[in-house]
Amino acid sequence: MRNRNSAKHIDQLIAKSGLINPGDKILVALSGGPDSTALLHILHTLARKLKFSLCVCYINHKIRPRAVQKEIDFCRKICEKLNVEFILHEVDIPKYAKERKLSLEEAGFIQRKKILRNIAAEKSCNKIALGHHRDDIIETILFRLFRGTGPGGLHPIKPISGNIIRPLYNITKEEILEYLIKNKIPYLIDLSNLKSDFNRNYIRNKIIPVIKKRFGDGYRNSIVNFAEIISAEDDYLAAISLNKLKKIAQITPGGKIVVDLTRMRLYDSWLRRRIFKQLLEKLSGLPGTGSFDDIARLNSVIDGELRAVSVEGGISATCEGNKIYFSKGRCKIRNVNMTLDGMTEISALKSRLKSIRLPDGKATVDLHKGGDRANIDCDKIAPPCHVRGIKPGDRFTPLGMKGTKKVGDFLTDKKISKHLRDEIPVIFDKKGLIWLVGHQIADRVKIDKSTKRILNIEFIKRKINW
Repeated sequence: MRNRNSAKHIDQLIAKSGLINPGDKILVALSGGPDSTALLHILHTLARKLKFSLCVCYINHKIRPRAVQKEIDFCRKICEKLNVEFILHEVDIPKYAKERKLSLEEAGFIQRKKILRNIAAEKSCNKIALGHHRDDIIETILFRLFRGTGPGGLHPIKPISGNIIRPLYNITKEEILEYLIKNKIPYLIDLSNLKSDFNRNYIRNKIIPVIKKRFGDGYRNSIVNFAEIISAEDDYLAAISLNKLKKIAQITPGGKIVVDLTRMRLYDSWLRRRIFKQLLEKLSGLPGTGSFDDIARLNSVIDGELRAVSVEGGISATCEGNKIYFSKGRCKIRNVNMTLDGMTEISALKSRLKSIRLPDGKATVDLHKGGDRANIDCDKIAPPCHVRGIKPGDRFTPLGMKGTKKVGDFLTDKKISKHLRDEIPVIFDKKGLIWLVGHQIADRVKIDKSTKRILNIEFIKRKINW
């Protein structure tokens, strides 16, 4: 064991890493166990010196009903003694896990993250402090490795990630216990952690002791150094693959991703895997999405063995022509009333329609056959107008034509993919379709020499960032 004062070491870590600044308000996640209890006491000791404030949250997962009340009472008493605000939050993790078909570990991780962020926002806390320590980092790396992961899953836990800080990052479990004993600070032992039913507990209780006995305390640095090397190289390769992805793919307003299949086929297998991983994470919004098997199936689409696959998170990938369309479901553009002189929100596309009535004398014979802007004869509209998505059977008379045509047939003639048609808004009035947005206006509302007033409509798409 290193002979040093843990509190002093954490003080130095905070000063070096910039984990805490004067004026910060920090939400501490407290369970009553040794790690979070030590964290709270150390931060409380440092608060006056570094000029920050604290509040504490205990989350009742409803997994161990018999032990919970003891933990709640214990944590509340600590906070009363330290004069720190105590917040109790309850969430039914077993129920959530069952509904989402997740393990208790996965469900707990997702809910804790969500709850802590919500409480931090409610209490105006700009940072959340967690009790992760050096041994937690080792356990996480081994857990991910045994479960099956790529380089991205071997990134070690960082001392700071967004608004989450881990002041015990460089402290071992032995040092935490030493600090508690030396300062005569009581803590609780979660007996479930002593059981090896959960995978992480098995790694902690069964595997790590064998590794430590065989290789000594240096095993921690060896594993962390390995993970940091992999992490740095992974970050470099991720930047390369993202740059390649941007060149061959587009994100649609409705959140789909369209990939140029011809160019994708030119990439090496390692680059394909990384691009697929980034695509799936973007669509799901969850880091780590995209198992080895899922990515292998997506490669089968690239190689022409399959035309469509469904993967984790309800994501589908379908090949059509020289494109692959990635989607998490259909886009549903709901019927909304349209403002004829102002903004109309299209929430499904996170976009807007902007309409302006041009004054008399500004009318010109300006025909817009496509694109994101259309000029129509204001006096030929039969209000009220509304916006919705395309429905089966929709018909209109396209500009310059006679007789009606199905919207679906019109789009087929224009070679517009069926995978993107759910993202096309249509504007209607009492007489029918006015504008198939982005493609064509109806002939009946066209501008001609008799036009006196023009309605200018612009489709303002959301800005999309990778």
